[in-house]
Amino acid sequence: MNVRIGIDIGGTKALAVAYGGDGPLAQAHSYTNTDGLDGLTATVSGLVIELAAAPELAGHTIEAIGIGIPGIVDTDRGTVSHGVNVGLDSGDVPLARAITEATGIPTRLSNDVTAATIGAAHYLGSSNDVALISLGTGLAAGLILDGRPRTGLLGSAGEIGHIPYIPSGLECPCGQRGCLELYASGQALSRLWPQGGKHPATHLLAAAQNGDPAAQTALSTWIGAVAHAVTLLVLTLDVAEVLIAGGVTEVGGPLLDALRSELERQANQSQFLSQMGLAERICLVPSEANIAPLGAALATF
Repeated sequence: MNVRIGIDIGGTKALAVAYGGDGPLAQAHSYTNTDGLDGLTATVSGLVIELAAAPELAGHTIEAIGIGIPGIVDTDRGTVSHGVNVGLDSGDVPLARAITEATGIPTRLSNDVTAATIGAAHYLGSSNDVALISLGTGLAAGLILDGRPRTGLLGSAGEIGHIPYIPSGLECPCGQRGCLELYASGQALSRLWPQGGKHPATHLLAAAQNGDPAAQTALSTWIGAVAHAVTLLVLTLDVAEVLIAGGVTEVGGPLLDALRSELERQANQSQFLSQMGLAERICLVPSEANIAPLGAALATF
């Protein structure tokens, strides 16, 4: 049986999963070598070698490698630009070609959020019009419109994190002020609620539910910004579903409840928004679902 490998490359860790016709067969983890093109090629090659030697893949042939990676990705050319979090500072780095030459296996690149969107839509059985909000260190959206991933002219579609939210707000590394990701991302949550440690969302929601006024203020600020991201996507694209993914989703139901409550509060103040059904369009992606490698593998078809 032929299998495909999907790899999610992050700034510190990489996860590779081998998929057969019935689902995942084996997986491998690695720290990401961010020493430029050679470092990333070594990371991927090591993961492929490890998976190829896994007992579950005995007798199988690896026919393709799909990679989800941060940055501006040109899927057709197999290049990535501005992947600063993974050590690719320059433009048009030919990562797909380098990995194909190193492994002998055809390789296809996707932006990491686009890959996650493809994987999440498949995992949840979503419709053909989906937006995924990734609440990680930053904030970005992945898009599937009319059944096709939408990446845009330069591969930067969905960079909603750099739409100004508070014009006179915090300075963003992108050079603007008040960008949405400064208020709606996982990093923003940690800044608003630093006492939450490694699990700020869980800690914040629990404290707010227990009546802590400081926690309630922090939650209101953060969840209001996340709700703004949902509203922005729905009013721009009228997608059927907005999926919420990223590390903060480990909270589960309480996060979904808080976000729906905020969207309903805003809808109660606007007849226009009340007709949009924003709260009914959102869905939480389970934190245990490996949507990014799944989507990277599916993108190779």
